[in-house]
Amino acid sequence: MHCDATLREAMVSQLERSRVLRRPAVAAAMRSVPRHRFLPGVALEDAYADRAIALKADGSEVLSSISQPGMIALMLELLSPAPGDRVLEIGTGSGYNAALLAELIGSGGWVTTMDLDEELAARARWTLAETGYGNVRVLAGDGSLPTFGDQRYDDVVVTARSDDVAAVWWEALAEGGRLVLPLRLEGVGEYAVGFARGDDGLLRSVGVHPCAFIALRGEGAGQRGGDVFYRRPRGRGNSPACLRPVAAVKAVRRESATPALLGDADVVVARPVSLFAVTFG
Repeated sequence: MHCDATLREAMVSQLERSRVLRRPAVAAAMRSVPRHRFLPGVALEDAYADRAIALKADGSEVLSSISQPGMIALMLELLSPAPGDRVLEIGTGSGYNAALLAELIGSGGWVTTMDLDEELAARARWTLAETGYGNVRVLAGDGSLPTFGDQRYDDVVVTARSDDVAAVWWEALAEGGRLVLPLRLEGVGEYAVGFARGDDGLLRSVGVHPCAFIALRGEGAGQRGGDVFYRRPRGRGNSPACLRPVAAVKAVRRESATPALLGDADVVVARPVSLFAVTFG
């Protein structure tokens, strides 16, 4: 029987060899956090395998899961939290990702994490306390609603699929901060997108990775619908957008959008709160 430290080292080493995990700080965090402690009842070998694990289900529908370590590493590298940062996480789940964030920001930083499911939030709160992560605050509630007041965060990460950047996430993210979320863009696909916020208020992608996440629940889940505009509509049938690699994504709040900001995009996806300008490689 392998001990958890051996399995954890094997997990991280494999991610490093495959070049999924590149940043030493993220690797150190993943070596430090005992992933199995956040997965009670799951065998050690399964806890450290590179696959997602369901946390809660309603019949055949999975309501919450812990992402595979490889995808967690990719999203943490896109977010790139620094020591002392204030981080907001939407979708606590098991609490494992919040623990990794706490390692990355150190004792001078603070993580606020929120989950719609009160039972999952309570379990994560207990596990984080038991494993010594005192700089993590766990809230139960809808992370797409105005809950955070005037607080601004250096980093915002969403761990469920969204069709939009909710208004409260725009407002919570500080200038120069980063937002990472699994974003479904109609006609384009689903991608884990890392955005950096410029001093002009726009979000510009710093990295884009194909992904597959459970959909966001709560009020934010209802913010769907909208329009898709193609630069070359006649070519759509011959070269489906979703089969083309995405090079960059730019996001702007609808009220701030201008033709000049979006004119060089191959596809523009309009959502209730945001417009996304997508450029293919």
